[in-house]
Amino acid sequence: MSWIWSALMPHPPVLIPEVGRGRENEASKTLEGIERLTSSISGERPEVLFVLSPHQPYAPGALFINTAESYRGSFAVYGASDVKINAVSSGDDIDALSDVLSASGTSIYRKPFADLSRDQGSTVPLYFLERTWGSLPNVIIASPIGLSPEEAFSMGPTLAKIQSGKRWALLASGDLSHRMTPDAPAGYEPEYAPVFESAVEEALKTCSPSPLLGLNRETLERAGECGLRSVMAMLGLAGSGRKIDIFSHEWPFGVGYCTALWRE
Repeated sequence: MSWIWSALMPHPPVLIPEVGRGRENEASKTLEGIERLTSSISGERPEVLFVLSPHQPYAPGALFINTAESYRGSFAVYGASDVKINAVSSGDDIDALSDVLSASGTSIYRKPFADLSRDQGSTVPLYFLERTWGSLPNVIIASPIGLSPEEAFSMGPTLAKIQSGKRWALLASGDLSHRMTPDAPAGYEPEYAPVFESAVEEALKTCSPSPLLGLNRETLERAGECGLRSVMAMLGLAGSGRKIDIFSHEWPFGVGYCTALWRE
C-alpha cells in the first residue's frame, strides 16, 4: 500500500456553478487552482480516498470516523437539488484505518452518518473529483476537529503505516480564516486573520508544521478557521523536507481558500 498524494481543497458551496450561478467567478483564482490540482491527479485515482472534513460530527478529543457503508448528499439546501453526490465505503478499509490509528494512541469515535447534504466539507471537493475521474473510489470520511493541532499532525505519519495493499490518497478539506475582510461572514480580524493565512502558506511551502504550531491560541481562535487540522494532517503525512505545490491562495468573500498538492 502507498499513499500516492494528498490534496488541500476549500469547500464553499458557491464554487459549484449550479449553486454560485455566476458568483463562483469571484473566486476565479481558486477555481483555477482546483483545475490545476485535479488535472495533476486526473490519472491517479486512488482505490481509497480518505476525506478529512471539519463539517462531520465533532468528537471531543477524538477523530470521528463516519462508518456508513454508503454516502449520499445533494446541494438542495443551496438551491441546486439536481446536483448530487453518491459514494461507497468499505468496512475493511475503515477497520484498517481505525486499527493503525488506535494502536498509535489516537482516540477514535465511530458512527454512521450516510447523509452528507449539510457537510460541504465533503460534498464540494467530491463534486470536483467526481467530475475529474467520472466516478469516485471507495471513500472514508472523518472529522479531525476533536483533535488538537499537534494530534492532527501526529496522525499523519501514523497513516503511512496502514497495510492494506491498496493505493490511498488524502483529501484535506478546509477553509482558512473566515475573517479576512470587513465584509467577511464571521466578522473582521485584521490583526489575526492575515497572520494565520501567512502561517498556513509558509507551512505548506516549507512542508513544516512549525509556522502553525508557533501561533498562540488567541490567534487561532480569532482567525476563525476550520481547516487547520486538515492542513496539519496533510503536513504530517507528507513528512519534513518534502515538496507541496500551492496552486492558489486567496480570500474572496472574506474567507481564505487554498489549493495545494503533495505527491509521493
